[in-house]
Amino acid sequence: MQESHELLVHDFNLPCHDNELSNAADAIEKLKNRLRIIRIQRSIDGKTHTTMFEDTIRVLDYVGKLSMPAFAIEDELEELYKMEFLHAPELAKTLWLDHYENVHRPYNLLKNRCFKILDELDDEYYKRHKTHPPNWKP
Repeated sequence: MQESHELLVHDFNLPCHDNELSNAADAIEKLKNRLRIIRIQRSIDGKTHTTMFEDTIRVLDYVGKLSMPAFAIEDELEELYKMEFLHAPELAKTLWLDHYENVHRPYNLLKNRCFKILDELDDEYYKRHKTHPPNWKP
C-alpha cells in the first residue's frame, strides 16, 4: 500500500492575484469571442490579425508578470521538501514538483489559453489566405 503525503504548508508570502487573474480571464474570454466572430465572418486581414495578436500578447505578458513571484520560490520550495524528506529524496522531488506546479496552475491555465488563441488566430489567417500572417517569422 502506497503512503499518501500532503503538500507542505508554508508561507512563501506570495501575493494574492485572484482579482488580477479574474480580470485576465475576462480579457481572454473577450479575445475568444473576437476570434469566434472572425471565424463566423471569415474575415481576417493582416491588420485584424496583428491587432488581435498584440492584444493577446498583452494579456499573456500581464499574466506572465503576475507569475514572477511564483518562480521566485522555486529554490526555497525545493529546499523545504529536501529537508522535510531527507530519508526519501525521490519523494521529496515528486512532492516539491507537485507543489511548484500547483502554485503555477492558475497562471499556466491562463497563459495556455493565450497560446491557444495565438495558434488558432494564425490557423484562421492561414486558412483564409494560404500564407502565414504578416508578423509570422519562421
